[in-house]
Amino acid sequence: MVKSTTPRTTKKSTHPGSRRPARRGSPQTGAPLRIAHAYGNTRERLKAALDAAVDTIELDVWYRGGDIWVRHEARLEPLPLLVDKRMRGRSLPPLSLPLGKRWYFRLDFNRLRLDEVLTTVGGRKGLLVDLKGVYHGQRNLEFARALIRNIREHGAESWVSICGQFWPVLDDVRREAGHLEVRYSVEHVDQWEKFMRLVGEDERVHRVCIEHRFLNEERTRFIEERGVNLYCWTVDDREEARRLVAAGADGIISNDLELLAELRGGHETNSAAAAASGPPMGDQVHGRRLEGGDHGRPRRER
Repeated sequence: MVKSTTPRTTKKSTHPGSRRPARRGSPQTGAPLRIAHAYGNTRERLKAALDAAVDTIELDVWYRGGDIWVRHEARLEPLPLLVDKRMRGRSLPPLSLPLGKRWYFRLDFNRLRLDEVLTTVGGRKGLLVDLKGVYHGQRNLEFARALIRNIREHGAESWVSICGQFWPVLDDVRREAGHLEVRYSVEHVDQWEKFMRLVGEDERVHRVCIEHRFLNEERTRFIEERGVNLYCWTVDDREEARRLVAAGADGIISNDLELLAELRGGHETNSAAAAASGPPMGDQVHGRRLEGGDHGRPRRER
């Protein structure tokens, strides 16, 4: 739950949804969850994250052919080709070809299923499963049920969380398995407005993933007053990560394993970090959006 650093005289909200959800995955009370962004998308990176000082591993999944596939890239139907933007600071996947400076494509081979990731992790770390794609009608429910079935078969209910920007599947997961942790992902104004309505209508909705540059003072205040549990993505700057932790963010999603490892002791010096962090969050962040960020608008998968 992010704490606003701006003084105010209003009383704390007594809304029933304002109870702070318990922090999961961190063995130290009060420590932010350290989440390795996209490290579950390949076997090699998954192994690295399992050996690293992180609490949770994020991965991206698509529903196709009755199964759940792990990857960030979109598929160029009907060809067996995958396409995506290049991720800053990372090399291209094997057998990839660049498309200009920002994009690449590769063959859809050596595929990775969610079932394999769940087997490999086996509860040693938490998983944050980011749902990708746009689906229609019954396929939303099919995706949700396949996801729930995979999680149950591996006994992973206590260490898997589900998030995404395509909310119909998230809604179906909540209806079919209300005990699973679901987080709505937000980086646009229309998403934020819808999330605020959901929080007001359903006290079970109190978890969110937000693109950290989208936060401003007004949104920070809403999160604090309603007791919303907040993960911030994708935070690769150390000063920004420390500022968000000092402000009370519940989880930091980053591409940088070393940055995440350094956060373990950060909660012990929150007061000092807050004093050194400069102006309040709302003064530093002006609701900017990512332009083509890796958690961008959902893409269609057939």
